Amino acid sequence: MLSKGLRDEEKEKVSEVFNRLLEMPFVPELWESQQKQQVSKKLKEILDLALGEIETISNEEFCLRIKEANLEFNQYEQFGDLLLKTAEVEEEENISFLAERAGAVYQLAQQESKNLLIYFNAEN
Repeated sequence: MLSKGLRDEEKEKVSEVFNRLLEMPFVPELWESQQKQQVSKKLKEILDLALGEIETISNEEFCLRIKEANLEFNQYEQFGDLLLKTAEVEEEENISFLAERAGAVYQLAQQESKNLLIYFNAEN
């Protein structure tokens, strides 16, 4: 089990990766040839889930894999924002699918936030 310091460092690293990806300007001409691979590689590193997998696994499997990543509330939001941003440069048939996945991520964020609140209320 990771110590609190190491967990905090890992969570900071994940946030930094999301921030860099969200700051990256996606250019349609470069998306398929370069940028999609970069984004996919980074997602695989931090979530063990590449863009291609996001497009092929079931919604249930997708949600399970995201939960297993133990993201912070703001990281769920960053991931959802990133999926919406990638949808802007994706092929037409993937746009609504990525938007749906982003919606699922935002829903997970709300659920996890409620669970945390219930946990803290029960502690007091």
